[in-house]
Amino acid sequence: MAMHTPPWEELPADVLRIVFSRVACRADRQVMAGVCGAWRRAVKVKVATGQPPRPRQLLCLLRPNGGDSSVCCLLCSGGHGISVVHAAHLPQQPVDARHARFFGSHDGSWAFLASAQTSGHVLQKFGTDTIIPLPDFMDVQGGESSSIVHLAATLSHQPGHASCLVAAIVKTYPIDVMSLRAVAFWRMDHGTMASELHRTEIEAMEPEDIIFHKGVLLVLTQQENLLAWIPEYTDEGRGVEMHGPEHRACGKPRIYNELAVQSRYLVESQNCLLLIVRYREGHPTSSTQELKVFQLVELEIPDENGIMMTRYNWVELFSLFGEMIFLGRGCSRSYNVSNYPGFTEGVYFLDDGSFYHADLLSHDAADQKYTCSDNGRWVNLQVDRCFPPEQSCSCSPPIWVLP
Repeated sequence: MAMHTPPWEELPADVLRIVFSRVACRADRQVMAGVCGAWRRAVKVKVATGQPPRPRQLLCLLRPNGGDSSVCCLLCSGGHGISVVHAAHLPQQPVDARHARFFGSHDGSWAFLASAQTSGHVLQKFGTDTIIPLPDFMDVQGGESSSIVHLAATLSHQPGHASCLVAAIVKTYPIDVMSLRAVAFWRMDHGTMASELHRTEIEAMEPEDIIFHKGVLLVLTQQENLLAWIPEYTDEGRGVEMHGPEHRACGKPRIYNELAVQSRYLVESQNCLLLIVRYREGHPTSSTQELKVFQLVELEIPDENGIMMTRYNWVELFSLFGEMIFLGRGCSRSYNVSNYPGFTEGVYFLDDGSFYHADLLSHDAADQKYTCSDNGRWVNLQVDRCFPPEQSCSCSPPIWVLP
């Protein structure tokens, strides 16, 4: 019996490339390329000039859970309804990410993870064999060495940039009730710490979030104030000296009705610095009930001697001005909806409450379970559960995969 060529293999290559250029989701593009050899060859060719540009990739929510890990894709929903779930095949080499604890991400499909929960910290680029080891130990005051656990991390530039700095919120290990969160930073590829561990002496000053904004390392405290370090590169570009911290008081913490603060984030949006606060009911296991957005305002005010001083304050915003904001410690991002037809402004958040329960890391492996159910979007003054619910606890908190 003669074999007939399937009709889809006979589609003209230029038609396939036009279709491919309109497929927004990376996972869908991979499926399309895998249909047959003719499709794979067609979509590998660069789209010709004049054809519609490929839609911009949007963040995906990664829910690590061993071999059952999944990615929730917002692009496939077109901004309407619940996001579409794709299977996530986490790499096993050179680091096994299937059972790792993720604690952040960076543009370019970079992910921060701890392969052994409390150690084996690395920065890994998905889809490649590239990993960058991160420190498991750090020198503290007195010249002693202490084990550290990374809770959140961020980068000043892309890995490989000559001025790339890493900053992290860490805790010393073993973790106990006296172990406070602290800030650490170092030069990428420099091999040693840029400075000793920066400890906070007052519990209320514990770091909440961390960001590089306009070249300055900013740390948000529990009192919603800022600690600022300004980097100065030394040793012919191989070292760095961090000047600070400068304490920038930003007014009193906000209290919203009967709700309790669940978490706080810093995000850069339209070149401005925003503070976003998530609120919940009083019970620690309650889900997100409310969000508030504030913008940092700087004022030059004379002191009692007539010398001009900079004063800082958070001013509440009642509009996102056409932005979609994704919250994640060290990796919050803002995107304009004009680049994503069908989407509306809103604030997307993920279940990262384990940040406040670092003692979970001290449990036996069987008890190190992270909830992944409090994911969603704040839109039109209410919570929209746009991500399918997680059926069970996970081996890691969820993270954003940044394109």
